[in-house]
Amino acid sequence: MREEINYIYGIPKFAGKASLENTAELIRRLGADCGDAGIIHVAGTNGKGSVCAFLDSILRNAGFKVGLFTSPHLVRINERIVIDGVQADDSEFERSFARVRSISEEMVSDGFAHPSFFEFLFGMAMYIFASRGLDYIILETGLGGRLDATNIFGKPCLTVITSIGLDHTEFLGDTYAEIASEKAGIIKSGVPVVFENLRDDVTKVITDRAAALGAPVHVLEPLQIKDIRIRDKKIDFLLDNGYYCNERFTVNSLGKYQAENASLAATAAAVLGITDTDTVKSGIASAFWMGRMQETDWGIIVDGAHNEDGIRRFIDSVGADGADKRALLFSAVRDKHYDGMVSELCKSGLFGGFILARLEDPRGLELDVMQKCFESHTDRPIEACTSVDSACEAAGKYINEGFMVYSVGSLYLAGEILSRGI
Repeated sequence: MREEINYIYGIPKFAGKASLENTAELIRRLGADCGDAGIIHVAGTNGKGSVCAFLDSILRNAGFKVGLFTSPHLVRINERIVIDGVQADDSEFERSFARVRSISEEMVSDGFAHPSFFEFLFGMAMYIFASRGLDYIILETGLGGRLDATNIFGKPCLTVITSIGLDHTEFLGDTYAEIASEKAGIIKSGVPVVFENLRDDVTKVITDRAAALGAPVHVLEPLQIKDIRIRDKKIDFLLDNGYYCNERFTVNSLGKYQAENASLAATAAAVLGITDTDTVKSGIASAFWMGRMQETDWGIIVDGAHNEDGIRRFIDSVGADGADKRALLFSAVRDKHYDGMVSELCKSGLFGGFILARLEDPRGLELDVMQKCFESHTDRPIEACTSVDSACEAAGKYINEGFMVYSVGSLYLAGEILSRGI
């Protein structure tokens, strides 16, 4: 697939973001609107992928055929397109690539814009889904919501908005309310919307938008998620809302924040009419989402938190692990608010040492900048490594000394660590 992948990664060189009308034309020409499938549209800052994974698992456990489109991928680009729990294989990827490339070139000759990187992959996913006779298609938005390529369907069966954080502020706005407004752009007339009431300003934006469109609102309250416990490297919690009466769920993860994501997915499933609690419980228990508090075979616990809100949730989970000694492997990309993340990590007091890694990705933050940032926030030992491989070796020394070692700061870092085991 080298040729296909090189072409896709080369797209930003000659294509910017296209309009929604342009994307809709791509899907129309592909014959891939998948009109018989229920579209579940998920937006938010943190937790989107996890909620999608929980919903996918629940729906498949209920006997439905499900397509899942997510981003970004961590190790292989095929991760973005999943059918009934299985990534699109290389031959299917290649066939869909050829078709989307052909249609893209046809559109350009007719005066349309070439699809962007994300839009091209979205077209490939929908083309594959159209051939599978699916019951549901779960679409995770990319950067925003209102102008996202996935926002071309006028009547999805459900929309879900996960927690809102200050990320991509250069594109989405500087406040929680501004970012929420962009994410709430996926809400459609009469289509139920599920979200958690975490901030008053965000809740007002979502409920006002829903009211204007006559969209039924299903709100998950934080106090409805109770008695969160870590047991045998899993999370147990009680959910007590209008659909579940103090039902205990289990999540196969070390991340306390997954209790919120699983609760959102369970509530969404109930809104879709899946009323068998055991089906929902087993779907949540069997769900897996790569790079979210995932323990590798060699002992590093990998988390993809990459903004301040995500880091605070990460810290909450780490603080409940019961460990005596911890170290942290960190990296980030330069266009993120890395100083805020570093400040949160250092002031938590949870880590006895820090390992910094330079990413292979061109967007990776320079090692000296990273080191100076940490030195301004902590007096704990800092080891700067010129590669993720050497950083993992340094982490191994901590592990051998009885430390729990976590990695955080970037999905690119998570991908580079996890790819070492492929």
